[in-house]
Amino acid sequence: MIRRASLAVLLALSTLTVISSPAHARACRIDFHCETYYYSDSDHTTLVGIKYENCVGDESWVGRRGSYPEFYETPC
Repeated sequence: MIRRASLAVLLALSTLTVISSPAHARACRIDFHCETYYYSDSDHTTLVGIKYENCVGDESWVGRRGSYPEFYETPC
């Protein structure tokens, strides 16, 4: 009984964590330079972070990941 209750609580918490986690932009393709801009609101008025990915796959971040990503990619 305790195991079932614990499992139910764990499942409920993991579901809430997935639902409330920030959105993720799609992956950058090989031989592309990608920029992902993260905003805090759906109107994309408050920029909270930027993720840069260069043509060899190196990443760099400025700020933090927000809930509303906007993704751009450019061929190398």
